[in-house]
Amino acid sequence: MSSDDIPELSHIPERTDPVIARLIVADANHTHGTSYHLVEPMHAGFQAGTWLLRNGENESAVLKWSPNRSAAPQLLRAADAVGRARDAGYPTPAWLAVGVAKSGFPYHIQQYVPGSSPSRLTAEVAERLLPVLEQQRGLDIDPEHCWSRYARTRLAGEWDHSRQAMADSGSRGRRFVEALDALVASFGQVELPSEDLVHGDFRLDNVLFRSGRVAAVIDMEALGSGTRAFDYATLLTVDDIDRAGWNLTRATGEQVAGPGVLAHCFALAALDLADFVRQRNPGRLPFIIGPLTDRTVALLP
Repeated sequence: MSSDDIPELSHIPERTDPVIARLIVADANHTHGTSYHLVEPMHAGFQAGTWLLRNGENESAVLKWSPNRSAAPQLLRAADAVGRARDAGYPTPAWLAVGVAKSGFPYHIQQYVPGSSPSRLTAEVAERLLPVLEQQRGLDIDPEHCWSRYARTRLAGEWDHSRQAMADSGSRGRRFVEALDALVASFGQVELPSEDLVHGDFRLDNVLFRSGRVAAVIDMEALGSGTRAFDYATLLTVDDIDRAGWNLTRATGEQVAGPGVLAHCFALAALDLADFVRQRNPGRLPFIIGPLTDRTVALLP
């Protein structure tokens, strides 16, 4: 059975679908001359839809695939960028195979790295993470995929739809949007640098620790160039963060390109997170909107 046997889908398939995952692995094996088979879905530290694989030599690997066929060009670009990042010493797993299945779904198979993700951003965790973020300095990994350009465009008006949707969600949503607007206005125009590596989703779930040290940064599909302040800002939006972890991450992030750059990046990262939750898991929104509003206010000069 091959991906040619997949009927035309009238819905977006779930990455947790084992039938499609097996077909993608079969295509990958045929394309790359490998011998992987599906073992089980992975959970802790990985997005849903990530699968543990093993090959004929009993070596483990990880499969990730996307139901979004249009994501193929970015995934193929990311494969090259991941290779360049690894060559520069960045701690992310090697991509062993990347391609597009006959079904049109893009996939990649990456090195398996054991470890677990921290549940809280404490000062101790931050002390391990911040040197990794500083490794991103000057790694202009993919100028054509620029997070700073994305942020500038969004803040110039493309985020208006998300702001309005959030404001329409209720009184807490309105207060959140008002705080975001006040934060951005308080710093006026800022120049976002563009010479660093940007992960694009630098959250605790995407960092694996082993023996108290960072073993790997994962979920690298969105990496590009820009300012690493964006990843500092994203880290400041994690659910569970204590005061010491906040203070250390904020202070170091402000040193990248100034408080205004960090504030603008935080405003966008916080809104994107809240809007994602509003659309995908609205029951969780009341639990995150208050803390995000408080952190937005805390960044005001």
